[in-house]
Amino acid sequence: MVRIAVNGALGQMGREVIAQAGSNPALIVVAGIDSVVSVASASEELGCALLPDLTGLEPVDVIIDFSRPSALPALLRHATEHGTALVLGTTGYSEADRHAIEDAAKLAPVFVSPNMSYGVAVLADLARAAVKALGPSFDVEISETHHRRKVDAPSGTALMLAEAVTSTNPQPMPIVLDRPARHEARGDGEVSVVSRRGGTVPGQHNVGLFGDDEVIELSHTAQSQRVLAAGALKAAAYMAGKPVGYYTMGQLLAELSLVTHIGLQSDVAVISLGGVSADPAAVAAVFAAINCINVDMISATTPHDGCLDLAFSVPQADLATAIEALAALPSPSPYVTEHLAKLTVEGEGMAISPGVSARIFACLAECGVSPYQVTTSETKITMAVDQNQTEPVIESIKREFGLAR
Repeated sequence: MVRIAVNGALGQMGREVIAQAGSNPALIVVAGIDSVVSVASASEELGCALLPDLTGLEPVDVIIDFSRPSALPALLRHATEHGTALVLGTTGYSEADRHAIEDAAKLAPVFVSPNMSYGVAVLADLARAAVKALGPSFDVEISETHHRRKVDAPSGTALMLAEAVTSTNPQPMPIVLDRPARHEARGDGEVSVVSRRGGTVPGQHNVGLFGDDEVIELSHTAQSQRVLAAGALKAAAYMAGKPVGYYTMGQLLAELSLVTHIGLQSDVAVISLGGVSADPAAVAAVFAAINCINVDMISATTPHDGCLDLAFSVPQADLATAIEALAALPSPSPYVTEHLAKLTVEGEGMAISPGVSARIFACLAECGVSPYQVTTSETKITMAVDQNQTEPVIESIKREFGLAR
């Protein structure tokens, strides 16, 4: 069971975190912390001890903070002295605050996200991918709307989205916060952020991509602050027992999306060519000979003594044609493995999470399966295996990564 303390317990977010934690048997809130302890019955109302500060807080696994930036120094001091994990959901941090958080993360596990919503984290990924795909011909503008009581503007989430967008371009993309005061045309590569405040809106964020004669808009609306509390509690469960370091919602999402899809293509063949000349023209000639065939899973060894080994897969139906075409080349006769299945394990989280390959190959070992060919990309591992062995391997991978059957 993960033991949690909530800083800012009497605030709207603090109360929501405590309420949701009460319905999760894997979590327990042992204390709430709030400088405004004026309600005698607050402890009974919250269902946990209520403290005015961190002094006297019994050992906990994680402290969740939804309070104000002024509370940060005491939180960082407590975390670094006791090794307690922090989940920081407060916004409005200054540059100095951010540096202090980074320094503390060298001594304690610290999770930071200006928005604890999973949906917002996905929005950031979508915005990043869209800007990368569309290129500089599309202008990017970000807008956000929040309730009238929100103090910081622009929101930390809007700035996070702006940073996600600008990270796609090696060239500087200035983030503009004062467009109305400029009275000048939009500059190339600028990303502006516009803020609106009013009513009781929990939070709306929009990323607009404006091209010539077309517009793409990506948006997220939080219909209540419950999503933020739910995200914070998932972050707390994730952080319990984590080693010292700086953690983000992107890392949490990556871990949850290590494997999201398993693909299977039946009846492929793997062709292996040993001792191919490493001369670029010779390698090109191999693929030119079979350019009418859909070649996949290409791999090559490091050249040695002027030669290398090539391997690739082709559809079983095209095997005879491929062998005939390759026979005209000066390369040695190919070694062929027929009637295999191409098994693809895919997940966006692979791109930033180590250890996925080790876990997948452990699954193969559990089933006594050796692959005939393996290729990878940032987010995929593709293997050619015996067609009769795919079912136990797939079931093993599903169990390992928690995929629904």
